[in-house]
Amino acid sequence: MSDYHVNSDPQSVDAEVWLLGAIFRDPRVLDEIAPILKNGAEFYNGKNQAVWDSMIALNKNGDPIDILTVCNMLEKKGKLAEVGGKDYIFSVSESVPSAASVEYYAEMIRGAYVLRSLRNVSNDIIKEAMAPAAIPRDVLQSAEKRIFELATDQVKENALQAGEVAHDVMHMLLTQKHGDLSGCPTGFTELNTLTNGLQNSDLIILAARPSMGKTALAINIATNAAMEGKTVLFFSLEMPAQLIVERVLSSIAGVNLSDLRKGKVYSDVQKTLFAKVEDLKEKPFYIDDTIDMQAFDLLSKCRVFKRKHNNKLDLVVVDYLQLMKIRGDVERRDIGVAENSLMLKKLAKELQIPVVALAQLNRNVENRTVSGGRPQLSDLRDSGSIEQDADMVWFIHRPIVEERKKKKGEDWNPTIEAQRQAFLIIAKNRNGPTAEIELEFHGEITTFKDHLRTSIEPPPDSSFSNAYA
Repeated sequence: MSDYHVNSDPQSVDAEVWLLGAIFRDPRVLDEIAPILKNGAEFYNGKNQAVWDSMIALNKNGDPIDILTVCNMLEKKGKLAEVGGKDYIFSVSESVPSAASVEYYAEMIRGAYVLRSLRNVSNDIIKEAMAPAAIPRDVLQSAEKRIFELATDQVKENALQAGEVAHDVMHMLLTQKHGDLSGCPTGFTELNTLTNGLQNSDLIILAARPSMGKTALAINIATNAAMEGKTVLFFSLEMPAQLIVERVLSSIAGVNLSDLRKGKVYSDVQKTLFAKVEDLKEKPFYIDDTIDMQAFDLLSKCRVFKRKHNNKLDLVVVDYLQLMKIRGDVERRDIGVAENSLMLKKLAKELQIPVVALAQLNRNVENRTVSGGRPQLSDLRDSGSIEQDADMVWFIHRPIVEERKKKKGEDWNPTIEAQRQAFLIIAKNRNGPTAEIELEFHGEITTFKDHLRTSIEPPPDSSFSNAYA
């Protein structure tokens, strides 16, 4: 081994030789360690990398791996002399007595490669940080992205045997109490029945035109979940945290929001509000009202939040998708929105949580007078990929809003029932039926509630024929 040039770089050249020797002893182990050493770049010594590449090429072709075939492959590539000829290959093949520790050797090689990569990334980050025109936020984002990519690259083959997963599923089903939800509760009976709660890894798009109440419904769902003990992180890109909490207090205390904001709160109502404030202090409901935030920033914040809160995060709400900052080098807005949508889906999948993202609809829905302004999937604003990324797409439809536009200037007194009528349209449901759920909207306290007729049975409008459209 004296011909190796050793310097201060993190490396494990001996482990490289031993690993190659183990493969010569038992070529079958190559398939076991290939997911650990993905492309050969993990080898520090160029000669060992050339031998490894030849072994991989032989394995892909279904050819045997031995001293003769490896030498022939190296000779075809013109690298046999570079590695030291047949003598070097023979010495490598005799370096270990068995293939028993091959995975250990692979991990040693991989570990040294990671440290070298981390050092290189760190050097690049230092250079960026020292640049005269360095922007702290951009440097931080670049640093986190590079280190995160390096961390996520440490992935082994992790396919699970279906029978073992089925055993775990049955255990969960048998231990789950009757009526329990498998996902995060929403506080709405028919919606919980339809979805069995908001499921982990799902991206739910809640869309509507302005004044339909999408922020109100999102706050209601977040509050209901938090009151059930679920840890909720609410990103408000438009409204400051104080206004969000005002709405929460108005809703849970049943106090008119307008009166609350004007200070028209009498002593008995104050007692109720203070009691609700104390109750809210005990609930895991968190609000981030940072504006001008990119999707990657949001993902980073969620990672940090989950680590700081003992790995507890049950629901993320984003209000709203089109307000998220788009990368500066993106040529078209629809492409930028599509990137942000995909990042939210990545967030849901990576952290194993449901993500509810609010979205705007385009104006086409207002011109659809025949259907009374009822939205459809094609109305999603800025990008068709929003629908593709989403596991569920919900629309809010309140007939009174459209009717009010038609009656503008006329003497018109709609009934309380008409004013409160609202529908939550489940237009897409990747893992279940589409449906239309009737709710009530109490505007004075910005609160959606179950309709009086709501039962625990599945919604009668559920269409199982297009359940997975």
